[in-house]
Amino acid sequence: MRKEFNRKDSCPCHVSPLASLRTGGLLSVFWVMTFFMGVVWAAPPLHVAVSIPPQAYFVKQIGGKFVSVQVMLPPGANPGTFEPKARALVSLATAAVYFRIHVPFEDAWMDKFRSVNPKMKIVDTTEGLEGRVKGDPHVWLSPEMVRHQAEIMAAALASLDAGRAKVFEKNLAQLERRLNTLTREIKGRLGSLKRRTFLVYHPCWGYFAREFGLTQVAIEREGKSPGVAHLAKIIRMAQKKGLRCIFAQPQFDARSAEIIARQIHGRIVFLDPMARDWDTNLLKVAEKIEACLEQ
Repeated sequence: MRKEFNRKDSCPCHVSPLASLRTGGLLSVFWVMTFFMGVVWAAPPLHVAVSIPPQAYFVKQIGGKFVSVQVMLPPGANPGTFEPKARALVSLATAAVYFRIHVPFEDAWMDKFRSVNPKMKIVDTTEGLEGRVKGDPHVWLSPEMVRHQAEIMAAALASLDAGRAKVFEKNLAQLERRLNTLTREIKGRLGSLKRRTFLVYHPCWGYFAREFGLTQVAIEREGKSPGVAHLAKIIRMAQKKGLRCIFAQPQFDARSAEIIARQIHGRIVFLDPMARDWDTNLLKVAEKIEACLEQ
């Protein structure tokens, strides 16, 4: 006998059209709300502008994925003579903040940077920094001075993105611990050296030398090549102290340094003050100075 079909015997998963409509409506509302909440949660990172690559390292250590960093100085460029391209200036139009450090090109172009983006917050990371020497902007090469700059950066980021202030505070603490470790490692390498004077062409390592008990002697003075008398004095000093290395930086022409190196029977060693991998680079700098002064 054929069994009559009974709606009551149908699949238990059957849902009435009205119930389906209600369920679908609720689900639609749920997904719409989730989408818009996701948009809020996935707010774009803060656009941060800096002058030189080492600053980008500090900002990323503090801001992490919540910041995007625009570096004005491209790799290999001379910060004393660099002129930003139009594309870089256009990109500044969306920057929330610019972290100043007073390298020469930045000071020369800051008014232009402001005019491109009047709403951009300008934060001077050297404000209140003790121990600065007039005419020497290389404050990012001293871990102790970097600590001050990092605190200013963290405070500025927190003021722009208060919801992530705790994240920035935590990251700042981690960076400060890395600074402590780096300082110990460099002191471990340089602390017992008998020779403590090193010869540089461009005077950019003064703050580093002061922090670690060294003396920097510069061939170049006030951005100019040395005169005959000064050059002769440098050569006599190097010969007397047994210095066989002249430290130069890749952003500058090293031909004059090579001439002096031949006079003292020495060699050129490149130290890069602009490397973006700041902590690794500073440790390499210490290793190279150690190797030269131990000769």
